[in-house]
Amino acid sequence: MESNYHKRFDRSSFIRLILVAAGIVLIGRLFYIQIVRHDYYQAKALAEHIKKFEISAPRGLIKIADGAITAPIVLNEKRYTIYADPAYIEDAAKTADKLYPVMGGNYGEIKKKLSDKHSRYTILAKKFTKDQADRIKNLNLKGIGTQEISIRTYPQGSLAAHLLGFVNDDGKGQYGVEQYLNSKLAGQTGLEKAVTDVRGIPLAINNDNILKQARAGKDVVLTIDMSMQKIAEDAIKSNLERTKAVKATAIIMESSTGNIKAMASYPNYNPGQFDKVSDVSLFINPSVSMPWEPGSVMKPLLISGAFTEGTANPDSSFYDPGYVQVGDRVIKDSMNWGAQTISVRDVIYKSLNTGAVMIFKTLGGGTINSRARNIWYDYLTKHYFFGQNTGIQVSGEASGYIAGPNDGDGLDVRYANMAFGQGLTVTPIQMVAAYNSIINGGTYFKPNLVSKIIDGNDVTEVKPEALARNVISNQAGKNIRQILKDSLEMNNKVAVRPGYALGAKSGTAQIADAKGNYRTDAYNGVYVGYLSGADRQYIILVRLDEPQTSASGFASGEAARAWADITNKMIDNLAIKPQS
Repeated sequence: MESNYHKRFDRSSFIRLILVAAGIVLIGRLFYIQIVRHDYYQAKALAEHIKKFEISAPRGLIKIADGAITAPIVLNEKRYTIYADPAYIEDAAKTADKLYPVMGGNYGEIKKKLSDKHSRYTILAKKFTKDQADRIKNLNLKGIGTQEISIRTYPQGSLAAHLLGFVNDDGKGQYGVEQYLNSKLAGQTGLEKAVTDVRGIPLAINNDNILKQARAGKDVVLTIDMSMQKIAEDAIKSNLERTKAVKATAIIMESSTGNIKAMASYPNYNPGQFDKVSDVSLFINPSVSMPWEPGSVMKPLLISGAFTEGTANPDSSFYDPGYVQVGDRVIKDSMNWGAQTISVRDVIYKSLNTGAVMIFKTLGGGTINSRARNIWYDYLTKHYFFGQNTGIQVSGEASGYIAGPNDGDGLDVRYANMAFGQGLTVTPIQMVAAYNSIINGGTYFKPNLVSKIIDGNDVTEVKPEALARNVISNQAGKNIRQILKDSLEMNNKVAVRPGYALGAKSGTAQIADAKGNYRTDAYNGVYVGYLSGADRQYIILVRLDEPQTSASGFASGEAARAWADITNKMIDNLAIKPQS
């Protein structure tokens, strides 16, 4: 008897202890929420409630040149958000029953949101048309309201998608110009007085009912030319499909200003339907966000530096046994030319890796040493501005990688490889800007995408910004222009056009795998050069990632063909006057 009594006593005591402990925890939690965090939760509730009194600000338009006029490439369209204030909803199920036939969607989710008494503002649907919003209004449901919003539309579909980016459902710019210039484009939300009717719906907006006026965002005029953008996009799309490449990129820069006239990538997407894209990597802009080892297009930059330093000239010659020994590595050319005496011109015409290493050696007095590495590093980082962002007005720009001249092991081998574009990474926009500096006479222009910013009657023009002059000597520029012109006429005859000066260099680059080794089954191809008429000059880059080629072909040859497609269409369709 006594034993059973003690057992019952122990059990009841244990239960009481649990209840007391639970009560202490509950009281402590309530104290924390209601006293310690009172201001936080009050502010959070107020911020949520006040959303239904916000006045949407029209986002600034984005425009580009279309012939002689400037036309919007990004517009706004009025749509409506359907929201609920559950505090006014007496029967969530009945309200859901009336809403669902008009709204569609998920009935269970609608009912769940209507039942949430902790919320004073919950969104039921977004981007409804006026007709849909009017049908909701006509239901005359307590606690259900509509709110006019402005959404982005892209009348040109996928044109320039990667440089534009898009605006998400919360009204924030994502990727491209939309994100980079979001603070200028977004404007400032207004606020009306918290006065509602019996249904909890804000009264009609009028000047007497506004606490703060909405301020429209600023319009942005880009440097992009619609015709050039279409030419570039058509060319890379057709050549990607022809070669079954993984990705294709093209950039056209105006040489005298650094203004970008076209920036195209394929595959692309429709910014107005961003929510239908399943692979978010498609949003990344390869022109600015995907550094790569560019290959032999680095050789003209090295040679320009050697010309400027006076360690080589166009007639300098070297004996080339067909290989170069650097430390424990043997560097060879992609084609076996055999032992020969070569000139600097041959290094470009035949794209000789061995020749590039020999020219690199001249920077060190005939050998690879600290002096050679430091001079080449100085040109790469302080003349051509590799290894740092260009500051172009799109989000997600990558800086690439240039190894320091005195940091780490194996620097002689790395720097020898860097002479012909391996062992370092750059972005296409960096490469275009660097080429522009050696083609235009030695001025490095900051790549620029914005022409004007318009705030009502206030217009701010964005002027060309020269970050450096005398990047190379004037004579070095003349020499490299001629060498590139001769190289194009030898190796890319379909691009030759009487009356116009065109010059370029190709690059076929190896691709590093996840283990740090180079693949042998695929290569990237790039072609960079200039098109000059009587009064205009453009720098054009085309990059094809992993194009399929014939057994004897090069990835760069496929890029050269796409480059010729662009330049020929530019000459045929744009008012570029011939030089003679």
